[in-house]
Amino acid sequence: MLFDEVIYRNDKELLNFDNSKTILRNAVRAVIMNGNKILMVRLGKTNEYKFPGGGIKENETVEETLTREVLEEVGCNVTKIEEKMGTMIEYGIAEEDENAIFKMISEYYSVRIDKNQFDQKLDKYEEELEFIPCWTEIEKAYKTNKAIIDKGDASTPWIRRETRVLEILYNWA
Repeated sequence: MLFDEVIYRNDKELLNFDNSKTILRNAVRAVIMNGNKILMVRLGKTNEYKFPGGGIKENETVEETLTREVLEEVGCNVTKIEEKMGTMIEYGIAEEDENAIFKMISEYYSVRIDKNQFDQKLDKYEEELEFIPCWTEIEKAYKTNKAIIDKGDASTPWIRRETRVLEILYNWA
């Protein structure tokens, strides 16, 4: 495994780990490489990059979730799920209850896809953010996201997590 880290969406001191309930969400993310390119989802509305993936539904396996999310977000069929590349555990204040802690466990897997391209099947919020699948260099995705964070323009809760994983992959490649 390449990484196993904890990241905070909010200032760690704002989180009350002793007296708060925790809302847990498990998710999987696809790392899809082709040579020196990586398949990412670019958000047309914010210009940031994210990995294809999302939450694991009740009674759904990791394999089923990766297959569903890759098809929905980038319109491609998964042909093989390879090794688990890493885990990011992310803490923040829960949007649905400001007195609760949100804990997201995202597992990243190396994934292979076929060459067929289908229409995306986006959720409403994904359409509003203008999810666009694109092949790009890891360095470009990392530096684009980092510049957004550095300028204070981060508008999605996941940009710090995705940028950290891109940084790890950029330094590893």
